[in-house]
Amino acid sequence: MIISYIDTDLDSFNYQQRVDSLNHLCDIFFVEIERDIKIITERNPIIIRDLVTFYEPTMFMIDSIKDFPFSPTQIAELIMFMLKHNCNFQSKVESISFEEKHIISVYPTVFKYFRQSSSQ
Repeated sequence: MIISYIDTDLDSFNYQQRVDSLNHLCDIFFVEIERDIKIITERNPIIIRDLVTFYEPTMFMIDSIKDFPFSPTQIAELIMFMLKHNCNFQSKVESISFEEKHIISVYPTVFKYFRQSSSQ
């Protein structure tokens, strides 16, 4: 099971582009989007945690960590929660990928990215 987060602030065209991109990725790996992938647009980190606990995914995918409407601390805590629940994390734009063995590097990596993006 894979959970894919798509920001609800996107217009319908961009939203559909992200869904189509996800469909293409699924086709490459022979994954059925209706059965094996849950697309979520939830903006509440507590509910996202509940969804991770409920679906027990092996991967959480997001286009960019900037899509999360949270502070860097909240993002890092959410990623660490996922890792503790055997759910790997993947951010496409930043090329960030975390597995449980990388849990110690979550905070520095997330904060490093936000420092870089705020200085540009």
